[in-house]
Amino acid sequence: MAKKPQIMPGAIDIDDLVAEFEHESPENTEAMAHGRQWVAETFYADRPSLAQLRLKQGWSQAELAKRAETSQSYIARLEQGKIDPQMSTARKIANALAVSIEVIDQALFTETQT
Repeated sequence: MAKKPQIMPGAIDIDDLVAEFEHESPENTEAMAHGRQWVAETFYADRPSLAQLRLKQGWSQAELAKRAETSQSYIARLEQGKIDPQMSTARKIANALAVSIEVIDQALFTETQT
């Protein structure tokens, strides 16, 4: 198992910083969602992937994890192509994203090819 990097004293984890900003106001939440959608359109338009599907919704990994009843770290590993989900988890992800299981299958296949 890989060691978790040491955090410098006084450093702030970027995920924690983004989450704090996002939850400060409805305007910030909306701005972050629009930013994620822009990233999906700009950087993921040419390759369907789980990250693209998630970002098109304007969701963080944590938000997809919450809606699919799993963990953020699990979603991260899926997006990195490091693991294959169980069918029940793939269905939960498909339902959360309002796409077919076939779309999830293709997105996960793309993740393992990069």
